[in-house]
Amino acid sequence: MIAILPLTGVALVACSSGTDTTRLWIGPELVECEGVAPMMCMQVAESADGEYEYFYDEIAGFDYQEGTSYVIDVEITEIEDPPADASSLQYTLVEIVEEN
Repeated sequence: MIAILPLTGVALVACSSGTDTTRLWIGPELVECEGVAPMMCMQVAESADGEYEYFYDEIAGFDYQEGTSYVIDVEITEIEDPPADASSLQYTLVEIVEEN
């Protein structure tokens, strides 16, 4: 089963400076999801055996190829005063740890 919760809350729990690095497991298929409008989302988990969640944001520097599973490290930065319809977090690829 896929949770329909955004990934945002858990990743920054240990963050005090506005930036955190975390490892994400990304599924091989895009899925239909509903953001501001219907769109296609990656499926992302925060552990190897974690439940996939819809991922509504982009990851800067990451070129997702459908059909490939990934384990990646990302830096998550809080954005001050984001637009009303945008995420308050920016995700940036640090390293591709594994891809299958």
